Order: sequence, then C-alpha cells, then structure tokens
Amino acid sequence: MLNKKSMELSLNFLVIIIISITIFGFGILFISNLASEAEDLRDMTLDQIDQQISGLACEGSDRICIVAEKKKIQRGKVSIFGIKILNVLSTSSGSYDRFQVVARASSPIGYKKDNSPITSPALIINPPPPGRDVNINKNEDKIVGIGVQVPKDAPIGGTYIIDVEIRNGGNLYVPLQKLYVEVV
Repeated sequence: MLNKKSMELSLNFLVIIIISITIFGFGILFISNLASEAEDLRDMTLDQIDQQISGLACEGSDRICIVAEKKKIQRGKVSIFGIKILNVLSTSSGSYDRFQVVARASSPIGYKKDNSPITSPALIINPPPPGRDVNINKNEDKIVGIGVQVPKDAPIGGTYIIDVEIRNGGNLYVPLQKLYVEVV
C-alpha cells in the first residue's frame, strides 16, 4: 500500500514537472517572438524604408511629389513618408545627378493642442542629418523614404513639423518642403 501511494506521488510529481516545463517553454517562445517582431527605426536600413513605400500617385511633370504630407502616428510607432524625385533639371554632364535629401526637425519642432511649442522629445528621423545622397538618371525618377518614429512620451494631439530639403549640385532643387506628424 505504501508503495502504491509513493508511486502515485511520483507520477503526480512528474506530470507537474512536465506541465511546468511546457508552460515555461511556451513563455520563452512567446517572449522571443515578441522581441523578434519589434523593429526599431534605428535598425532599419534605407533600402528597407524605400521598399515599404508603395502606391505613390504623382503627376509626371512634378519635380517632387509627396503624397501624404501629414500623417497620424501612434506614440512609439514608425511610419514612412515617400518622396518621389524627378530629375528634369540635370546639372551634370554625366548620366546621372546626385541629389541630397535632408530631413530634420523644424524650429520649433512642433505644437501641442493648445498651440504651445513642443520642446521635447524630438522625433527620430531616418535618414538623420546630414541626410542621404541619391543618384538619379536624367529624366528618370526615384522614390526616397523618410522614416519617422514618434517617441513614447510625445504629447498626444501634438503636431511635429519636419523640414525636408532636396538639393542638386548644392542648390535647392525645390523650395523647402514640410511634413507634419500628428501624434495619436
């Protein structure tokens, strides 16, 4: 009788150990999946940003086109602005021109709901200053992505302003462009 009770106790103990190990394993799997899916803007390459841009509908004669100049982005989230650059005013004698795309926070960096200026925290912008160089063949266009990540402690309802300069041969290719990020 004592042997039967000890056998039951041993089997119950083994079942509890197996269930505990299984639950622990699923917990580790859940955490690793959660961590692997989280992608920070700083880890994204410029090519990955460009690949996420799709469906830009621009007229063919515009030198640059920004489809969505204003976006609503949740705190802690990333969004991509797409800019299509058409090289129609070639400045070089070669087969392509080098354009420089510079995106930076405006001054002030934005406004809260009550129209008071936002002083911090700043948006994370990719590519960061001094920007990025893009080679575009004559009479062709290229889509360039600007990634924006809203800080987790950004004021809800606030609107951030991003200044975008596009230069060709050191000169402004088009007037200063503005992008707006509303935090939701």
